[in-house]
Amino acid sequence: VQVSLFVNGIAIEHKGKEVRACFSPFTLVRNCKFQDSSSINQLSSLKIFKIFFFVKNLCYFFGVSAEDEAQADKDRQLWVSSIAKAVHLVTQSLFPPFSISCEPICAAAVTSRRLMAGYVLYHSGEDVATVLYGELSPHTRGSDLARLAFYENEQCQRLAMEIWISVASNCFEKVGMSCTCFCINGHDFSARTTAERKLWLRAISNIKVKLQNSAPAPSREDLAHYREAIEEQVRSLENSLEGRGPVDSLLQRIEWTRTEVSRVSREAEDGTCSSSISSEEGLGTAAPRSGSHVFGASKLHSLSIPALSQPRSVAREASRGPGTPRREL
Repeated sequence: VQVSLFVNGIAIEHKGKEVRACFSPFTLVRNCKFQDSSSINQLSSLKIFKIFFFVKNLCYFFGVSAEDEAQADKDRQLWVSSIAKAVHLVTQSLFPPFSISCEPICAAAVTSRRLMAGYVLYHSGEDVATVLYGELSPHTRGSDLARLAFYENEQCQRLAMEIWISVASNCFEKVGMSCTCFCINGHDFSARTTAERKLWLRAISNIKVKLQNSAPAPSREDLAHYREAIEEQVRSLENSLEGRGPVDSLLQRIEWTRTEVSRVSREAEDGTCSSSISSEEGLGTAAPRSGSHVFGASKLHSLSIPALSQPRSVAREASRGPGTPRREL
């Protein structure tokens, strides 16, 4: 097969048929190998990697061959690193310019207990990534739940949804090369950089430790110390936290009609997301808002990425190895 890599996706051509797949922020790429190569001897000499569109449960496996194993490893690593850079550029193109904030907003009283806040991408539909402004707050007196609130923008005037964090909350990162994705209670997010992803997960992990130890709700002095610690981390990671600068969105933007965001309370022990968005059409569940991008219908763009050492359209001849797509169950 022949595989062409574009700035925001790949094209796979085989026997006159072509399959195109657009990258989204929720795409990961990594090296892998088949567990039982004895049953598929024709693949035993190939160096395997995969591109996993995990929100669709769709996975493409590719095999790279060469005259010697060292060259095959080198070629595979080139593919994996180039694809990871393309996914990263797609992700960063969707974010507005911002810096991680630890200070409350005077005009928004709901932010008074803020620990950290910043933009993230939320998987809000099958092919939709929505830009939301997330804010992490610790538990309050009489509660054993911390709060992740998500607003339409940094003004924090309109709540889009919230996730309650408990000791039992499931929070983890997605494993892939330079992957910025993480999951909280079954909700998929993507940070702007891997450093920001680590910062979010570390802050949440620290809160879970305090909840597990039944620590009292932090006072104003405690909050000041926590913010200072997070700001110190932000300063130490300043170069890796900042994006590449303004880039036109590499995914199709969705414009929606006026929406009114309202908050729906759930049982405290539920620990899941509470969200409701009502519109002129009467939607009763979370729906894409202004700032959403669709990646299922976006066109592939043949552009250049300065960080790559070769042209944006990278092709491999059929002799270089198979690339048969399959669905991972």
